[in-house]
Amino acid sequence: MAAWVRVFRRAAACATVAVLVLSGCSGSGDDRSKEGRPTATPVPKGDAFYDPPKPLPPGKPGTVIRQRPYTPPQLKLTLPSRTLLVMYLSTGTDGKPVAATGLVTIPKGPAPAGGRPVAAVDHGTMGIGSKCAPSRMPDFAGLEDSSAVAKLLARGYVVAQPDYIGLGATGVKHPYLNGRSAAYATLDILRAARRIAPGTSATTLVYGGSQGGHAALWTAHYAPEYAPALDIKGVVANAPAVGFEWMPALFSQQDATATPYAGMLLTLIDGASAADPAVKPAELLTPEALAAANAMWTESCMSGETEVPPAKDILRPGADLEPLNAALKASAANEVTIKVPVLLPQGGNDVLSNLNQTLAQELCEKGVELEFKYYADQGHTISDGPLDDAIAWMDARRAGKPVAASCEF
Repeated sequence: MAAWVRVFRRAAACATVAVLVLSGCSGSGDDRSKEGRPTATPVPKGDAFYDPPKPLPPGKPGTVIRQRPYTPPQLKLTLPSRTLLVMYLSTGTDGKPVAATGLVTIPKGPAPAGGRPVAAVDHGTMGIGSKCAPSRMPDFAGLEDSSAVAKLLARGYVVAQPDYIGLGATGVKHPYLNGRSAAYATLDILRAARRIAPGTSATTLVYGGSQGGHAALWTAHYAPEYAPALDIKGVVANAPAVGFEWMPALFSQQDATATPYAGMLLTLIDGASAADPAVKPAELLTPEALAAANAMWTESCMSGETEVPPAKDILRPGADLEPLNAALKASAANEVTIKVPVLLPQGGNDVLSNLNQTLAQELCEKGVELEFKYYADQGHTISDGPLDDAIAWMDARRAGKPVAASCEF
């Protein structure tokens, strides 16, 4: 956990420094067609599960490629349920089919009349290598009784946790903080969950924190065009990743105060280049910085162990930042258009606190029906009572209750 905190602090603090310095492919139809069922081919054992078949099988986004029970010894979920490790078809940033992985947890027992609702839980930053996925790191898979997953299970939800594109499944780089990619991975595992779990309805909620909060917002943005059969009732975006589109301008000033956040800029460049071929790290970065950026694809998850050069030695003199700026702005959290209610919980001890309140106000100005909940004693990740508040808010949206207070700060 300490390693995760170091990575987050490096990531989150950069947005605050920036603020100080700078004052698809469409899917439709029934999500539970027989096409969505896994093939009868043998399921690979061990980590071979994460290597997609070549070629990929035909099918629509959300088609299940393979699945197997997920029962590592670290799991501490006592609620009667079963969890499956799933590989499914999604859509890459190039518009082509791509394999993705994640976890689907299903309550035990028959589904109630009307079916079970389904909820996505989007995870925060764990790294950008293929092994940096919750399903590959059981200690961080959220399968314990205090987690959002457990609290949703207790309310009768089927819970889907995407690893995201490029995390988990091998062969594709992770488009870190690319809104479209995160949304497609989330929407397609929701489709897969409906196909796997009998009696799952179209009623859908989305929860995410940090990188996952960003993913949750973009999931609601893309759902109407990409997965219209999912009836999304609301989204909880806990401390969504915000402000990173300002990073290139910060580093172009070669300000020494930016040096502690150089690793985050390199991660953003890596992620943007994985999503957009117009972003070319070799044309942006000095040789030393490029070597560090390349190393981040294979560093230990949640470690921040790669040595990076100082701010003045990151960008090439005269580097054309326009493609990078465009890629980051296109996926900025304030660029979403959302037609369902949003809850944005925010911890007062989080370095992103002021930035996310500004984000909430910007989304309100765009017409989003949003509740901003400030918890002075919470950090970046809400827990205990605030997490219970968020789950209760989701359940109220599931029940069709109107939002009590919208856009009040």
